[in-house]
Amino acid sequence: MELLKTIKDILNKLHPLPLFIFFIVLTILVTGNSINNVNPASRFLTIESLVEKGSFEITEKHIYTCDKIFREESYYSSKPPVLSAAGAGIYYILHNFFNLNLPDNPYLNTENLSVYLITLILVGGTYLLLLFYFYKTLKLLRIKKEHQILLLIGLGCGTLYLSYLPTLNNHTIAGSFLFVGFYYLLKLKLGKAKDHIKNIILCGFFTSLSAVIDIPTGLIFLALFGIYLFFTISKKQAIYYIFAAAPIIIIHLFLNLQITGDFLPPQLHPEIWARTEDKSYQQPNSILYAWNIIFGARGLLFYSPIFIFAFYSIFTTLKNRKNRFWKEAALVCGGFLIIFLYYIKVGDYSGCAYGFRWFIAATPLLYFFIIFLFSKKISFKFKNIFVIILIISIFISIIGLCNPWSRTHIFVEITNRQGIVIYSPLLSNLIFIFNKF
Repeated sequence: MELLKTIKDILNKLHPLPLFIFFIVLTILVTGNSINNVNPASRFLTIESLVEKGSFEITEKHIYTCDKIFREESYYSSKPPVLSAAGAGIYYILHNFFNLNLPDNPYLNTENLSVYLITLILVGGTYLLLLFYFYKTLKLLRIKKEHQILLLIGLGCGTLYLSYLPTLNNHTIAGSFLFVGFYYLLKLKLGKAKDHIKNIILCGFFTSLSAVIDIPTGLIFLALFGIYLFFTISKKQAIYYIFAAAPIIIIHLFLNLQITGDFLPPQLHPEIWARTEDKSYQQPNSILYAWNIIFGARGLLFYSPIFIFAFYSIFTTLKNRKNRFWKEAALVCGGFLIIFLYYIKVGDYSGCAYGFRWFIAATPLLYFFIIFLFSKKISFKFKNIFVIILIISIFISIIGLCNPWSRTHIFVEITNRQGIVIYSPLLSNLIFIFNKF
């Protein structure tokens, strides 16, 4: 109890500025400088090809990734193209003005300044953007300063955002843009009428960025935000949302045309997938799979126990139809349920990854509802429980830092090459850490 009281005293004295300096330093220190998985390799190969050859084609180096498609005798990345195009914009400057290159062989995991800077700007930059907008949200809702600090630490260090900070990935980037879009949705609800059009435009723009970077999650919420606006504000004003989202969507469709030959993403062209199937993988039944991605070996609540408070808050909000934020709770809960059902159908547990990475883009929206547990007077007991769960969540997130693309299974030998296979990225990372020391 004395430790918890000390933590509380520290939080009371902290100011957001030093905390943000901490987040900036943390981002600089943990960002990776090597390509350590076929997933980011697929994007970096596209980035390199766009700048050095002016093409999305990755045929010459396609062996370094299995996230690819094969069309008209050429290989291309299967990843959504907008994020790679953004990375190419950064690499263009690094390559042409500073004579920096990307590694010739991504398998070697060699240290590379271009990899570091591209990851720092795209992943680290949007991570800090998320924290900044979450802080703005806390101010908007007039949360006490001591609670602001605690909630910021929870989002920044107690979720898988921290675990995936070292590596180029689309989920954290899309989730950050999605939350910024949601912030402007809140501004529409709480702000002045004269600012409605500006907030609608910003909501549409940022949400469309999310939709083209993490298509399932972003596209679902792009549609749901549009429906929300259609029924909560003037129909005439809602059209601004479509106009604001259109440019990014058009760019995405145009880039798809260069890769697949039509406007559909590679995911909807199974006939050109070039990924080798893992014959050892067997899809479990839907009930077991659903359990595992929420509670089990890949579970959201297992890897980020702090979301227990988020689901509790959403549940209590939905129970009261008169709650001021009932519509927003229904919006986020409905969107997450659609994503949940979609990924049960997809299967595969999101491949080699720490936790269930496909939920990451939606987690800031879920985390938002923890705010309301701190918007009223809370007991000392509740705060102690929250701090304990937060510490556990931070510890698990830190374990993920050593390898976000951790192995999905470990063979544990019992006797003479006989043993069992354990499916646990967390255990895989722990073994990796122990072997290091």
